[in-house]
Amino acid sequence: MRSILTSVCSFLCLILLSNCSGGLFSSRAPVELKEVWATDNTLRTPESALHDPARNVIYVSNINQNNSSKKDGDGFISTLNTEGQIQNLYWVTGLNDPKGMALHNNVLYVADINEIVAISTQSGAVLGRYEAENAKFLNDVVVDEAGNVYVTDSQQKNIYLLRNGRVSTWMKNIDGERPNGIFLDGTRMIVGFNGEVRFLDPETQKFTDWTKDIKSADGIAKIDGGFLVSNWNGEVYFVNEEGKNWRILNTTDSGINAADISYSDRLGLLFVPTFKDNRVVAYRLNR
Repeated sequence: MRSILTSVCSFLCLILLSNCSGGLFSSRAPVELKEVWATDNTLRTPESALHDPARNVIYVSNINQNNSSKKDGDGFISTLNTEGQIQNLYWVTGLNDPKGMALHNNVLYVADINEIVAISTQSGAVLGRYEAENAKFLNDVVVDEAGNVYVTDSQQKNIYLLRNGRVSTWMKNIDGERPNGIFLDGTRMIVGFNGEVRFLDPETQKFTDWTKDIKSADGIAKIDGGFLVSNWNGEVYFVNEEGKNWRILNTTDSGINAADISYSDRLGLLFVPTFKDNRVVAYRLNR
């Protein structure tokens, strides 16, 4: 009898060990984050942070007073150096609630309530404001190699397209949760919703499930071996190609958000705008 019990216990242990990647016996995340620097708190509701390798500066979109129901004109873009020091707090002013940003050919594209704002990275001059019809909450931005600009609208459940100076509704009333973060990975897009993140085929406009259980999925960034996805409430997850995710940052209990993150290959840093906490925090990835 003792021999049988020993065999049964050994078998159960093997089962537990073989399944240690989930549940109570969660496997260790493939990457860890180590804080490198943080800005002071003079930023004002920073929503997005993006490194420009051509100028070697970091752009930060500041919503300031969060008032998307009307245009208050108090939003602005700041520039930081790569050590986290604020170079120009009010580099570009006169915006409303600027959120996601993307770069293409020395132009910074910014989502601003119902407009896509194009800014010269060389001078800081506003090159154009392109209104998206019926837009209410333009959120994140991505640009393809041809210069086509795609912007999510989290309230209208649309994705807009800016091409050759004209804005059209590229996808209307997306079935499912409101789209937030958007990322372009080669020939596919990745779109974050509230609770899950999906692949999107730009040719067919069809979604494919990828990863779940990430609330308020906001920023999306690619690193070697996978992706980083933020939960606006204050979490960052590492997600592998197969869709398995590991939480690698959690600042929710401290009331520190994790908004539209981005990763700089050149600097080897992840930038996390903390929104209500009024800072940008930079992390290095340890494997």
